[in-house]
Amino acid sequence: QYLKGIENPRTKNRTGEKYINTQGHEFQIIKYNNANDCHVMFNDGTILKGKSYIQIKKGEVKNPNEPSILNIGYIGQGIYNSFEHRNIYNTWSHILKRCYSEEVQKKYPTYKDVTVSEEWHCFQNFAQWYEKNYNPETMQGWHIDKDILIKGNKIYSSETCCFVPNTINILFIKRQNKRGEYPIGVILEKRTNRFISRVVKNNIKIHLGIFNTPEEAFEAYKTAKEKHIKEVAEKYKNQITEEVYEALYNYQVEITD
Repeated sequence: QYLKGIENPRTKNRTGEKYINTQGHEFQIIKYNNANDCHVMFNDGTILKGKSYIQIKKGEVKNPNEPSILNIGYIGQGIYNSFEHRNIYNTWSHILKRCYSEEVQKKYPTYKDVTVSEEWHCFQNFAQWYEKNYNPETMQGWHIDKDILIKGNKIYSSETCCFVPNTINILFIKRQNKRGEYPIGVILEKRTNRFISRVVKNNIKIHLGIFNTPEEAFEAYKTAKEKHIKEVAEKYKNQITEEVYEALYNYQVEITD
C-alpha cells in the first residue's frame, strides 16, 4: 500500500520516457496504459504495443524493422515469429549468409554475385512465400532453388525461386572450381591427348566416349545430360509444379555453362 500523496510507481504515467535498448537503438514510451501494456516508438517510426515496463527498463524491446542479420535481414512486423517458425527462419538466414557473408563466400565463391531481393530482406515476406509454396507433407527434404525457373539467375526472390527435391537440385551442380579449362562434362586424357565425355546419373559417373576435340566431347555430354534432365522431370511430374516441369523439360545445356 502507498500513503496518500505519495505516487504509486505502478500507476505512474510514464509517457514520454526515453530508453536505449541492448542493440543501441533509442525509443520512447508514447502511451502508458499500465506496467504490462506500454506502447513504444523507435526513431524510425516503428510502433510496438503491449510491452512491459520491465522489458523496457532492461532494454529488451527490439525494433523488428532494424536489420539483425548482416545489416541486411530484418524480422519485420507480422504473424511470423523466428522461434515458432524456426525452420523457415533458418532457411531465410542461410540464404542471406550465402549472399552477404564474406566468410561463407570464401568457402562457396559461386555465391559472390548472388543477391536477395529487397522484398525478402524482411522475414515476414519470405515466411509468407515459404508457407504458400512449401507442403510439409509432400516436400520433406526439398530445397529452394533459384536457377531452374530462370537459367543463370543471380537473385533469390519470390519470382525466381521454387522448391525441388534434392534429386533435381543436384542436377545443376557444376563444380566450376574443380572443372579446369574444358567444357562441362569434359576431361583431358593425357595419355592419348584426347577428350573423355561423361555424365553423372544418380551419383554414378557414366562414360560416354573418347573424342578428338573438347567440342565433340561436350556435344555427347549435352545430349546425355538433357535427356537425363527430361527423365527426372517425368519422374517428378506429379510432384513438382507445372512451371518447374516445363523449365526442366526445356532446359538446354550450353558449352559456356
